Amino acid sequence: MRKISANYIFPINAKPIKNGVLTIEDDGKITELSDMSENSETSDNIEFYEGIVCPGFVNAHCHLELSHLKNLIPQHTGIVGFITEISEQRNVADAAEQLRLAKFYDEFMHAQGIVAVGDISNNDLTFELKKQSKIFYHTFVEVFSRNESEMNKILQKNQTIVDYGKRLGLSISPTLHAPYSMCDKLFSEIKLRAQQYGILSYHNQETQAENDYFENNSGDFLTFYEKFKMPDNPTPTGKTAIHRLLENINKQTKILLVHNTFTSENDYDFAVAACKNITWTLCPQSNLYIENRLPPVEMLRRKNAKIAIGTDSLSSNTDISIIAELLAISEKFKDITLAELLTWATINGAKALGKDDILGTLETGKTPGIVLIKNVDLQKMKLTEKSQSVIL
Repeated sequence: MRKISANYIFPINAKPIKNGVLTIEDDGKITELSDMSENSETSDNIEFYEGIVCPGFVNAHCHLELSHLKNLIPQHTGIVGFITEISEQRNVADAAEQLRLAKFYDEFMHAQGIVAVGDISNNDLTFELKKQSKIFYHTFVEVFSRNESEMNKILQKNQTIVDYGKRLGLSISPTLHAPYSMCDKLFSEIKLRAQQYGILSYHNQETQAENDYFENNSGDFLTFYEKFKMPDNPTPTGKTAIHRLLENINKQTKILLVHNTFTSENDYDFAVAACKNITWTLCPQSNLYIENRLPPVEMLRRKNAKIAIGTDSLSSNTDISIIAELLAISEKFKDITLAELLTWATINGAKALGKDDILGTLETGKTPGIVLIKNVDLQKMKLTEKSQSVIL
């Protein structure tokens, strides 16, 4: 049994406790949270750390299998340029090297305090790794293709991957990629299958080109489809891209809408009317890397949106760090408190992945992982450029 203390402990479900003391069993289960005065007789046995202690982080959106693409794709290409680069660079490394780097960054994430990940996979490369990992993964097996003639083959491959993950005991489900990357029949079928699992993750409005294409059949995706000889649907809908997923959705489905860089207030209002269980998953570093733009954080906060944090992949980020993601937000939106940011990075992600019974808050009976955040400005209670996180 350990007793851990710090300048402040952030339980997330309660106010921060100055010089709080967290008692945990050897398996990480929390047995007590108190202040130092209640532990004065046993103070010699308390591990004290300079900084803030909080629950383990949830990385609500990642692509672990793309870890080998770090520093290979230029920044600020826009999403169409980025997708083009991904298609050309994806297999630049052989399977052994891809797996080696995926394992390295799995361990890297855990060392930084990431205890759960919503991970996008297009194959089963990382499945054995995930089975052995200290991190909980929910794997979303992603589908995309605009060629209807390929549909049956793609559906069978997706089901085979999902079934294999199930046999390994992984938490796993099928999911859709994005509104612009799928033909209508494939989109409808995977949407139905994902809803049967009760959860899906979806790249939403990452670029203005998505909205342009669906509203009036214009923009960069027309050039993209032509370059890669993909079928195009010439009929504009007059509606933004978010409508494609959420019209006629099962209201109870857990949905992680990822990126949302070009989501408007009208889009938000439509979304919450269509579905009651949406988590707005933000990957700010990736958005800056690709589009050089941040999502509408102020609007989402004003609407009391449930926000979670993701890192996306190393193909569109320089690091896999929740602290770096939070710092990118706090530098731009200075009125957001550290307590709010940590809520996004912990319990909101845990709820999105259905793991809030054991993760996300420092509560008795939970095993959420214990994280120390070092080099925090404790006077202003703000992260700094030197802030780092480590699993305790």
